[in-house]
Amino acid sequence: MKLLLFILFMLANTLVLAGDLPERIDIEYKLNGSIGQGKAHETLLLRKENDVQHYIINSEAAASGILRLIKRGSIQRHSEGVIVPRKGMKPLRFSDQRGDKPVREVEFDWDRKHIVYRRKGQEITENLPDGTLDELSLAYHFAFTTAPKKTLVVHETDYRSLYTTRYTVSREILDTPIGKLSTIVLTKQQEAGDPFRKKIWLATGHHLLPVRIISTEKHGLEVDQIITKIDYVPPVNSTQ
Repeated sequence: MKLLLFILFMLANTLVLAGDLPERIDIEYKLNGSIGQGKAHETLLLRKENDVQHYIINSEAAASGILRLIKRGSIQRHSEGVIVPRKGMKPLRFSDQRGDKPVREVEFDWDRKHIVYRRKGQEITENLPDGTLDELSLAYHFAFTTAPKKTLVVHETDYRSLYTTRYTVSREILDTPIGKLSTIVLTKQQEAGDPFRKKIWLATGHHLLPVRIISTEKHGLEVDQIITKIDYVPPVNSTQ
């Protein structure tokens, strides 16, 4: 009986995926880490131009309380690109800025198959594999393509380097501040000597948007961000 209820719950939530996403979605998260707490706000913007759908993801995270006195400033990340029908996000630019440090930029040159890293006045170019995603677009990618079944192998990048990661795929009912959510869970399979953990929960009732992410940051600091609020802004021409 419990199994049947679980299946029905999953199917009911999956139906939400059939509708198109609005042109703006705002998500707020609570952050819990090994050295304190904080808040994050992410915005997904969509627009269509000459029959091509473009996206922008803006993310800002900052410490709160006593930790704010230690970790001044915020972490601001930005990803923009296009959405390829049935294939998902195709990033063109990604940036990461932490506090008052210089911004680190990444450019995806799909014509020449090059990924270009710009930081500290230097430019580093590497080969760009098909399907590469930055760490922001990876979390939103499955709102625009088929959800993975059992495993996922993806080329992903932050502002430093490009690497290939394998994720296992599972399902879970996640208890959050906005209620219990049916989710698809991507769990990174860490290789020997890899200290960087990552786990992403995608809500089937919210277009497979990220509702929780656990990740290991630089210096081994682990951050757990979980959704506290989600707002959908309908298209300007909406009749609702």
